[in-house]
Amino acid sequence: MSTLGVDAGLPGREWVSESPRPAVPEGPYLVMGTGNAGLAAVEALVERSGPSSVLVCDDSSGDEVRSRRRSLARRGIAFADDPARALEEVRAVIKSPGIRMAHPVVTAAADRGIPVLDELELGWRMSSQPTAAVTGTDGKSTTCELVTSVFRAAGGNPLLTGNVEGFRRCPALTRVPRDHNGWLVAEVSSYQAEGSPEFLPEAAVLTNLSLAHLGWHGSMARYVAAKRRLCVRGERAVSVAALNIDDDFGRRLTAEVGERGGHAVTYGFEAEADVRIRDCRSTLRTGTVELEAFGDPIEIETRLPGGYNAANVAAALAISEGLRLPREATLEALARTPGVPGRFDPVDQGQPFDVVVDFAHTPAGIEQSLGLARQLASPRQGRVIAVMGKVGPGTRPYQEAVGRACREGSDHLVICGSSLRGEPQLIEVPGVLAGARAAEGGEVEVVLDRRKAIATGLSLARPGDLVAILGRGGRRRMMYDTKGPPGTFDDREVAGELLAELGYVATQR
Repeated sequence: MSTLGVDAGLPGREWVSESPRPAVPEGPYLVMGTGNAGLAAVEALVERSGPSSVLVCDDSSGDEVRSRRRSLARRGIAFADDPARALEEVRAVIKSPGIRMAHPVVTAAADRGIPVLDELELGWRMSSQPTAAVTGTDGKSTTCELVTSVFRAAGGNPLLTGNVEGFRRCPALTRVPRDHNGWLVAEVSSYQAEGSPEFLPEAAVLTNLSLAHLGWHGSMARYVAAKRRLCVRGERAVSVAALNIDDDFGRRLTAEVGERGGHAVTYGFEAEADVRIRDCRSTLRTGTVELEAFGDPIEIETRLPGGYNAANVAAALAISEGLRLPREATLEALARTPGVPGRFDPVDQGQPFDVVVDFAHTPAGIEQSLGLARQLASPRQGRVIAVMGKVGPGTRPYQEAVGRACREGSDHLVICGSSLRGEPQLIEVPGVLAGARAAEGGEVEVVLDRRKAIATGLSLARPGDLVAILGRGGRRRMMYDTKGPPGTFDDREVAGELLAELGYVATQR
């Protein structure tokens, strides 16, 4: 077992319990998956126990995996062609988040009594730093940025990690430098939480809970259970939690945390919230949020438009209040934190209509994004034109829910194909299209190729309209088939190129 070995004066540290963390299992190890998380786990375990103690497997067989396999072999790290047989040689399995708990090798390991840990839990067990975990269906990335800014302003030396990408981030807990002394702000997906048998952070934030990932978890009950694990474990609870009480799950979880001795600070639009959102006003690039924190009126001018971002701001303020960080520094940090690239991100080439790129891909996220688009376009009698390519696996009912949300929120919807893993572009379009056709709303058309779909949406726009390009946000990676190498496709860059082809010239801001 390991205990937290951090500076006792770290801001907020005095309000969280110092519970011992489970020990890292003994090797040899089988690491499942060679994506970012899998390779991060390999590096950490090799550093810990040497290359001969690590076996690696991957269900994929494309060019990238073959290249990684050759690279691992040069370092003396063996690849298991028969991972089920490899279980005879190992004492622990470390899985990447994308490996399902129902995977035959995972279930076979469990049957043998071999511990199975997600990379997230491995990194947490290896670390001695206090962790603030952020989870929820929507808003995780933006809330993580806000919480990181708040901790930095308080002197908490935070490091953003977990399910994140990009510059100045640590996109895996096992990549956290061993000499880091400060808070870890971890974005945690339900995939990661489901595979982490002991993970319980020192602080937690729940953004919301809505329909998502049913194709992965199989039911809403299992999805809820995965999220709950970040706050409640048996009779134990997280020390400090910021919980959204605008939905029933947040209300129930507030009670459960309190019953187990944790401290829950509630936030939301509801009147009884500890941090209550009273009003919010938006422009394309800013949001003014009126809050009431434990009875004190607060107004913040932020760089984040939309009611959903007002909730993200309230979440960050709530965890700050729970950890008793200096409020003035917190409010200054919230005001200056920029949006996450690809989250309602404007593309400006001097055109007489607005263009935004947004990651919204869940029904609730799409509803929120297009609701903000409508709010901005309506005063100038503009239309909302949406371009949507569903990203990620989902059940047919979920795909239809995506289609309904897109059509109900737009005046013209262009549905296209898009994939993170190289599946055929048509695989999800029929479900999204069926949902859109069954809903009330504007015109619907299908343009399978994503670039052509974006071009179609832009060509339809008139002065005052808003074109919302949804589903990918700031992602740059695009898989065109399951075997070949990935390509680059950035919605922001593509939109800028297509606007230039229409004759619009970028302006300086």
